Amino acid sequence: MLRNILEHLRNDLKRIRTKDSFARNVFTVFSGNSVVLLSQLALTPLIARVYGPEAYGIYGLFYAILLNMAAFTDLGYGSAYVLPKEDKDYMHLLRLNLTLLAVVVVLALGMGLLREPLYTLFPNWRPMGAYLLLLPIGLLAFGLIYFFTNSFTRFRAFRLSVMLGSTTTIALRGFNLGYGLVTRGAMYGLIVGEVVVNAAAAGAYTVAMRRHGLGTLFSEWSWASIRRIAMEYKRYPLFTFPERWIAQLGSQLPIFLLIADPVVVGHFAISTALLLIPLRLLGYSLNTVYIQKAAETVDADPALLGRITLGLYQRLFWIGLVPFTAMMFFSDVVFGFIMGDAWRGAGVITAYMGLFYFFRLTSEPMSTLFYAQRREHRLMIFQVILAAARLVVLLVILATGMGAANGILGFSIVSALGYLILGHLLLQSSGQNAGKLTLRAIVVTTAACAVFMGLRFLIIGDIWPTL
Repeated sequence: MLRNILEHLRNDLKRIRTKDSFARNVFTVFSGNSVVLLSQLALTPLIARVYGPEAYGIYGLFYAILLNMAAFTDLGYGSAYVLPKEDKDYMHLLRLNLTLLAVVVVLALGMGLLREPLYTLFPNWRPMGAYLLLLPIGLLAFGLIYFFTNSFTRFRAFRLSVMLGSTTTIALRGFNLGYGLVTRGAMYGLIVGEVVVNAAAAGAYTVAMRRHGLGTLFSEWSWASIRRIAMEYKRYPLFTFPERWIAQLGSQLPIFLLIADPVVVGHFAISTALLLIPLRLLGYSLNTVYIQKAAETVDADPALLGRITLGLYQRLFWIGLVPFTAMMFFSDVVFGFIMGDAWRGAGVITAYMGLFYFFRLTSEPMSTLFYAQRREHRLMIFQVILAAARLVVLLVILATGMGAANGILGFSIVSALGYLILGHLLLQSSGQNAGKLTLRAIVVTTAACAVFMGLRFLIIGDIWPTL
């Protein structure tokens, strides 16, 4: 056993030293994102103590609205940047996305100017006040960063992408902390930080894109070519966009349904942000390189793609097993100790969602396999069913008066089962023994949960965190 592990490590190190290899690109993205992880772990508790749950709840609503509108600036075309053989066709895709971005930014400006009728329609949104006017600026910055990050993937500029992304994230945490201290935890400080820092970062991304042909953006503009490329990759707005938007909206259901209590939403928001740290560090880092490799090998060498997929799944499973299962039984204690009693509820919610995010970590980074195989519809069907199940569970629990905490618990259980099934489907699609691997995952995860449940009983006296 030990010999096999050491042999795998030696092989991984050898691949990392190989120029432009899959492993080297993964290592580049991973090492840069590690800096982001450290900054988040160090600064998030301090920021949380400065602002408090209600400020996080209002920010969570603002950011959820921003992400949903940003989805319509992309329509899935950003995922296709790596596919055109000619750079001129990629540029037409970029022009298409920038056009969509301009339209949605104008709509966001209209929302900000007409916010009173909007707040009458959605009264629980009223706490955002005039800060809704920052939405168009936030959308513009977010869209540019997203499109240019996808462009760097096409050009394999992983080091540049990681450097800019890491710097932006660290700057955002630093700004939020400094602004919060100066303003003594201003209710809207997190929203201000999101917009100001991302706007500055968008400028840096734009400068970096000049070396990759951005100068021809307007000089070679052609509406006919943009229409042609839009039709050529129409499966992305037909399948990729609905799937991603439904997945995003489904994950945000607790924010929109519970926003009448911004403190609960704040607990959910910070819990989600912290649970996303390992997913962004490992999952999204690997996904950035995986989609590029999948596009290359899906037709030329399906067996290699299958081995890469299996290796990715196994590594993510074993890396995430102990941290996530431990989180399920001790996060309430950790949150209360590090962030204060006001955030203990966030620790309980983190415990509720631990299994969900563990299975999400092991499956979501591989989901681009369906894109490479031209089977996007499978992912869309999965997300529609999952979102519907989440909505039904949340509405039933809230309607029966079982409370927000039980609503989030039900939401998390359904989500965990959903992503376990998604992992099975992806392994099966890559030609692996999905049934055996999924069964092993269930058995090993159950055993790990039993161990930490026993430890909690011995240390604390109960077996499960509760509000």
